[in-house]
Amino acid sequence: MSSAASDSIFSPVNAAAPNTAEPRRFAALGEAELDALIERVREARDHDLALDASDLSLLLEALMTLASVHERLEHDDLTITKLKKLLGLVRSSEKLAGLGALAGGAGAGDDTADGTKGRSGSRKSPPRNKPPLAPPKPTVHHHPLAGLARGQCCPACAKGRLYKYQPAEFTRIVGHPPYSAERHVSEQLRCNGCGQIHRAELPEAVTADGAAGQAYGYSARAVMGIAKYFDADPFFRQQTVQGLFGLSLSASTIFDQCELLADALNPLYRALQRVVAGSAVFHIDDTTHRILEAKPVKKRRGGVERTRSGVYASALLGTVRDDEGGRDGADGGEAERRVVLYQTNIGHAGEWLEQILAHRPAGLDPPIVMSDALSSNRVHGHTVRIASCNAHARRGFVEVASHYPEQVRFALETYQRVWAGETHCREHGLDPGARLAYHQGHSAEPMATLRAWCEDQLEGGTVEANGTLGQAMGYVLRHYENLTLFLREPAAPIDNNEIERLLKLVVRARKNSSFYRSELGAGVSDVITSVLGTCHENGLNAFDYLCAVQRHAELVRGEPERWLPWNWKLAAAAIEMAGVTPET
Repeated sequence: MSSAASDSIFSPVNAAAPNTAEPRRFAALGEAELDALIERVREARDHDLALDASDLSLLLEALMTLASVHERLEHDDLTITKLKKLLGLVRSSEKLAGLGALAGGAGAGDDTADGTKGRSGSRKSPPRNKPPLAPPKPTVHHHPLAGLARGQCCPACAKGRLYKYQPAEFTRIVGHPPYSAERHVSEQLRCNGCGQIHRAELPEAVTADGAAGQAYGYSARAVMGIAKYFDADPFFRQQTVQGLFGLSLSASTIFDQCELLADALNPLYRALQRVVAGSAVFHIDDTTHRILEAKPVKKRRGGVERTRSGVYASALLGTVRDDEGGRDGADGGEAERRVVLYQTNIGHAGEWLEQILAHRPAGLDPPIVMSDALSSNRVHGHTVRIASCNAHARRGFVEVASHYPEQVRFALETYQRVWAGETHCREHGLDPGARLAYHQGHSAEPMATLRAWCEDQLEGGTVEANGTLGQAMGYVLRHYENLTLFLREPAAPIDNNEIERLLKLVVRARKNSSFYRSELGAGVSDVITSVLGTCHENGLNAFDYLCAVQRHAELVRGEPERWLPWNWKLAAAAIEMAGVTPET
């Protein structure tokens, strides 16, 4: 490494010993540390030595960083600012108040032109349903008073008599390992004449968690699935954590149980795709992923057949009407339920939506499809109304803020008024019609101002059309009709931040596990993550739901629409009233 290089290759840190107790990140290595790492690798190569585990982790992270940079370099949209973010050189902030190049401009609390309080950081998703939370229900333990009884003489004063008094009590939260083993011993009697064996029946509480002889209960599988596909704990990490509890649970065993869980949930995954086809609004997006065993396939789209090899994880958000209504289907009335679905394969989100729309009931109005402006997200073969994401349009200006601070400040302050209007509609609970009227009165003018300004800057030659700022302006002009659909359609969203948030489930899992080995592993992930994401978005207890679906797997397979996350309790109650026992 040249001594003329900067003191830190990626970010300034203090030099430290290469093997410390706290793991080092590759992006945080200084020049001296990087030189030392290179020297250790060369020494290991020359003398056929094994590298330390921490050095191997740094090298793996370096390879992953190189692969990510190489992949991004293949696209022609990679700017220096994006590359710096990818390498961790700059903090990724899109808030107006957080952009250093725009310091001194309007902040998050400045008033906009219409008197509305501007909120550059208010581009948040609407509040979601949350499950009713309560402290753990305590198990009551009675502690008798040994050696004393009512009516006895008081041992303290030897004068009075003891009488019953209110008990002293307190509640303690105790910890348990995630898994524990139970051994069930059933007594048996055998006839010495015919050889018939009579066995004691297992209690209902035991059979509710799995059939006799089942090694891992439904509850254990549910915990494994939630830990892996919602909390993003890799299988080997779960194995290591269980070792800390003194338990032996291998990574392969955890995957096998998750596969069984996915088998039980698969009919519901298919049913959710069918019911969400009737949604009035769809949010879609995708992100790159890896399936090691994936082979290139030929796909026809738009009348052209191509050999495809790119693997993408697609996410879709839609809504359905629940006729029973209420939380968990317990109350009357009609409610709107959110359906979250994931699919990982060689294909984009737009292609997947085409498959889902094939189940759309006839006679419905064309749905609104919110996505970014990439052609891969366009839907062919179905009539849809396209809404483009204003957050993506705004991001184009943010990425060039350091080079064009004055122009970017104007664009962001103009956009700030639009999101301030959306925040007003959400905080005041406006219905779609009132929301449309409010945006037409408060957001139409800022959007028109932004378009006129972009046209003036480009046509007047002030900004070069092929430059980075010109491209951001061109994006607004090319997609203006789709960006402003929320000014014409009551239900049209203003941005695609909802699906960006939901994609974090996939991104977090990809960061921790890096890839899927096979399409089977990707399919297991898609099924379980979709069900968990849907439960989370509707504020439902996913653990109870997963256990119930496994317990009634045959009934779920026959009528999956009766066992959706928001109505399964009605189906379970009907079974209980009919006296039907779970399959064993």
